[in-house]
Amino acid sequence: MKITNAHVWLGGNDLKAMDIGIEGEHFADAAGLDPATEVIDAKGLTVLPGLINAHVHFCLDGSNDSVPHLVAEPYLTTAYRAAAAAEATLRAGTTTVRDVGCSGKIGIYLKKAIDAGFVRGPRMLASGPCIVMTGGHNRFIGVEVDGVDEARKAARQNLKAGADLIKVVSTGGVITSGVEPEHVQLSAEEMQAAVDEAHNCGKHAASHAQGEQGIANSLKAGVDTIEHGIYLTPALIETMLKQGSVLVPTLTPMRRILLGCGEERLPDYAVEKMRRTSEPWLDSFRAAIAAGVPIVAGTDAGTPGNPHGSVAVEVKFMVEAGMTEVLALKSATSVAAEAIGLGDKVGQIRPGFHADLIFVRGNPLKDIRALDNLCGVMKDGEMIWFNPDARDGSIAKGWLDVEA
Repeated sequence: MKITNAHVWLGGNDLKAMDIGIEGEHFADAAGLDPATEVIDAKGLTVLPGLINAHVHFCLDGSNDSVPHLVAEPYLTTAYRAAAAAEATLRAGTTTVRDVGCSGKIGIYLKKAIDAGFVRGPRMLASGPCIVMTGGHNRFIGVEVDGVDEARKAARQNLKAGADLIKVVSTGGVITSGVEPEHVQLSAEEMQAAVDEAHNCGKHAASHAQGEQGIANSLKAGVDTIEHGIYLTPALIETMLKQGSVLVPTLTPMRRILLGCGEERLPDYAVEKMRRTSEPWLDSFRAAIAAGVPIVAGTDAGTPGNPHGSVAVEVKFMVEAGMTEVLALKSATSVAAEAIGLGDKVGQIRPGFHADLIFVRGNPLKDIRALDNLCGVMKDGEMIWFNPDARDGSIAKGWLDVEA
C-alpha cells in the first residue's frame, strides 16, 4: 500500500510532503513498492503516527459510577464491556495502550484476544491487577498484599498469567473513598520486591504515586514510570532525571471532574480531592516540563466521568497547561513508545516500524485542536476506517472542548 499526497509529521517542528510505503504490517520505502500496489490519496490531510495512551483501565466504564458498576456487575459483563472499550479506543485513533489495572486478569486476557485477532482493539500492554495494600486505593482493580513476600508473590502471579508490566500503588488516590492522595500505602520495600520481579523478566514497573513520600518510595523501589505525580518536589524531579524515570501526569481525570463532565453528579469525595490537588498537580507538571523529565500521555480512561476514546484529550490538556505542541505530540508517540518499552516498534513513521497511523484535517503543530478532525485510523497496515470528508470530530467524542 502507498499513501500519497500526505503532509506527514516525522517528529520535528514541521510537516513533510511525502508518500508513505506499507508492506504487510510495517512501514516500507515507498519508492520500492510494486507499481500495482493499492494507493490511498491523503490529499489535504495530515498524517501522524498512531497515538499511544500509557494509562487506561478497560475494566472501568468511564461513567460517573464506574467503580460501583464494576463492583456490582458479573465478571463476564466486565470482560465484554472491556472489549467494547478497546474497539472504541482503536477507532478513535489510539493504536497502542497500556492497561495499568484491571480486575482479575481481564486486561491480560483481553490483550491476548486482541493479539489473536478475534477482538478488535489497540496494541496492548497489560499489568493485570494492581498490587495494593490491604484496604488500599484501587483495591477493586487490584490484589491486596501485606509485606514483602506477598508483594513478590503477587507480582510473580501476574507475570505468570502474562502481564507485560507490574503496577504498584504507593499512595491513596481520588476515586477510592476513605483514602487520600497524600497518604503513603505500600512501603518502598514491598514495592521493590514487586519491581525486582518485573525487572528480572526484562519488564517495566509503574507506580500510582501522588503524594510526596509515596513518589519518593516509588523511586527508591526503582519504578520506571510515575503515574500522576501530583506532589513533585525539586529533589524528586532531580532523582527522576538521574534514574531516567518517566512521568505520566494524567491531567484528563482532573480536568474532566472539575469541569463536571457528564449529566449525573460525580461523587462528592472525588470532587473535593480533585479541587484540593489540582493546583499542585499542574505545578508539578510544569516543573517536570521545565526540568526536562520525559513526559508521556495517559488519560486514566475508565475512571469516573472519564470515558474511553482518544488520548488526544490528554495531549490537548497538556498543551493547555503549558507544553508545546511538538512535545505534547511526542508524549503520545515516540516518547511514549520508548517509555513503555516499544521504542523500536511503534511511535514513528519509519521503515520497519508497525504501520500505525492517524489522518487528520489541519495542522496540530499550529493548533492542537486539529486532532479533533479525525479522518482515518490504521493499525498494523490495516485501515480501520478512512473517510477524508469526515467532519464530525470523531476523535473528540466524549470529551469537553476547553479553550486554552
